[in-house]
Amino acid sequence: MRWIMEFFQSVFEAIFGFCRHNSLSRPFTIEGQTYKVCMDCSQQVFYSRDTMKPLSRRELRYLRANQANAAVAMMPATALAREAAARRSRKTAAA
Repeated sequence: MRWIMEFFQSVFEAIFGFCRHNSLSRPFTIEGQTYKVCMDCSQQVFYSRDTMKPLSRRELRYLRANQANAAVAMMPATALAREAAARRSRKTAAA
């Protein structure tokens, strides 16, 4: 019986990109975005830290709109900042 469910799930996934996301990882927060990853299809399922539930499509659209409208702060490049960036690039190239 299980193979029938797996067959239909694979057909839905192939046609509609639909996955039931039964096996999710723990929540990750990277760069201010919290999400879980589906272990079957590796899709990110965005997650709310406040309610500890997956975000709805509406909440996700609202979150992305707020991030797009966020002000971008630019820091003037000083000689000290350029020197620090050069040190970082040399360090990563050596590693």
